[in-house]
Amino acid sequence: MDKREQHILNMIEEKTGNISVPEGLAPEQMAEKLAGKEQGSRKKRKRRRLYQLAGLAAAGIAVVSGICLYGYMDQQEDVVMPAREGTVSRTIASAGSYDEIYKYIEAYNASLNQENGIFDLFSSTKETAQVEDSAVAQRASDGGAGEAKQSGTGGYSATNTRQQGVDEADIVKTDGIYLYVMADSGEELSIVDTRGSMKEVGKISSGKNNYIEEFYMLPEEKKVVLICSYKSDSYARDIEPYAPASDRYENSGRTEAVTYDVGDAANPTEIGRITQSGYYDSSRVSDGHLYLFSRYSAWGDIQRNDPKTYIPMVGDEVLPKENIFLPPFPEGCQYEVVTAVDLAEPDEVTDSKAIFTKGGNLYVSNENIYYYEEEWKEYSDTCTTTIRKLSYCDGELKAEGQGSVKGYINDSFSIDEYDGRLRVVTTVGEDGNAVYVLDEGLKITGKIEDLAAGERVYSARFFGETGYFVTFRETDPLFSVDFSDPEHPKVLGKLKIPGFSEYLHFYGENKLLGIGMDVDEETQVTGGVKLSMFDISDKGDVKEIDKYVIDNLYGTDVAYDYKGVLADARKNLIGFAGYADGGQKYYLFSYDDEKGFRCHIEEMTNGRGIRAPRGVYIEEVLYVVQGNVIEAYSLESYQKIDDLIL
Repeated sequence: MDKREQHILNMIEEKTGNISVPEGLAPEQMAEKLAGKEQGSRKKRKRRRLYQLAGLAAAGIAVVSGICLYGYMDQQEDVVMPAREGTVSRTIASAGSYDEIYKYIEAYNASLNQENGIFDLFSSTKETAQVEDSAVAQRASDGGAGEAKQSGTGGYSATNTRQQGVDEADIVKTDGIYLYVMADSGEELSIVDTRGSMKEVGKISSGKNNYIEEFYMLPEEKKVVLICSYKSDSYARDIEPYAPASDRYENSGRTEAVTYDVGDAANPTEIGRITQSGYYDSSRVSDGHLYLFSRYSAWGDIQRNDPKTYIPMVGDEVLPKENIFLPPFPEGCQYEVVTAVDLAEPDEVTDSKAIFTKGGNLYVSNENIYYYEEEWKEYSDTCTTTIRKLSYCDGELKAEGQGSVKGYINDSFSIDEYDGRLRVVTTVGEDGNAVYVLDEGLKITGKIEDLAAGERVYSARFFGETGYFVTFRETDPLFSVDFSDPEHPKVLGKLKIPGFSEYLHFYGENKLLGIGMDVDEETQVTGGVKLSMFDISDKGDVKEIDKYVIDNLYGTDVAYDYKGVLADARKNLIGFAGYADGGQKYYLFSYDDEKGFRCHIEEMTNGRGIRAPRGVYIEEVLYVVQGNVIEAYSLESYQKIDDLIL
């Protein structure tokens, strides 16, 4: 259980300790309701986290708490919200007043009360003013007023990212001389000199009230940017406000970006710090600017006449109402706060916006931010995904439009921007899967529906005018789709093989790497981890030209932690960790057209950490980092040559 999960549990305990369970939420009643929802909804997620713990808590209190925390958590598998009928406007509205935003929160709480027959557990507000749903909805609809980078150019690897040209934070990075390694506790960042025997030469502390989530290393600028979250000794209790009149961070978190000059590795110097409301969600660096995302939940001691109790802050200022974008439907409970920082002046914010929502996920292209969220029809597998688009350029953020598609998006690899258009692969339900093309205004211009009925999308990857995605139920169909005519996308081919790929990665010219699981065709029992290499030179006839099954390896983290994958075709390295008897192992492969996959390293990792190990290379040395342990291997002999305990 990580710190944020413990934080949620503590808050649930504090807020619900003295509340009796309503009859409608008795264990037997809730069991029937949840069973009905499970039967109706076929949506399956790969990763299950804190929300599953709700089922272990007493009766309905944990269930209700989990619902109110919808969107706060990393995934939202078990939360099912009623779908709305009608077409989503393609115009994003800004708030006309803070009171208007408050009405969205009221509407959200009212819908929970109506659905579950309960009172609002978290709001201390007792106002009974009617919610002007029609007016709020009208403002939302009419606009209202007012290749993933794989290696550096200096003989060292970079973080495996979703979008080429858009950097992402991680827990281990290098500039070709030093390794920068975040402690598993998040309390410090170590700077390790790799010349000769490894040695720690510098250290950056997170500070008394912060822990590091992840960080950036800017080699040319000699800067490190720590992305930090606020903490207390219990992560929920006795939290001191970080600034006057800001004690609401106790319930809704705080995220900071702290920039250091590391030109002198032994003596890092802080040169900038910015702060915003909410728990850290994600971040990107593009063209010298940091874009920081946090999730701020509007719940707790909310006072209608005091915006500081339900509006996010950047620094010491509440976000202006015109910088808050309203949801497409008249309910909301959470903000996705987006702040832009020019890293040349890292102590100043260039722009800030907030997307009001009930919770969603992000995809960031080279020019735009896409925020997508799901609306589920109760007791059904019917889902609509709403997508909102914000452009970003030189630190400025602008609302561009919104649209919707049927089904849910597996992960950010299933949504991709190319030549001004957005391509999306969704799982619709028992009817199968769908492919959509949307124009710059997020209007659907082309689609393919009813693909692979009864299966769901496991992985996807786009390259130029072609997209590839894998579905699974009994076999692994790898679809190739032609997007050269955006109004008439078409399936070019479908390859069926046993098993499934959870992660796809383009590996050199006309090759696609798949990492997933082997499955017995007769028994449907999952076997070991499977590597597949696909020949995609003929997009209409994709072939699996080689496979390698690692027996007795029960799974990997690649499905949800792609940063843990080292895949560098130029260096011919494929590295990742997996789970085996006795612990975790790190594997390093190469691929050759004649010899296929070859395994060069298969070693137990000796450190302990809550995240997948990282494999980083500098010239001819591979560094495998897990927790506080760094192990170095020669890329010529593949023998261990050094190690360091931090």
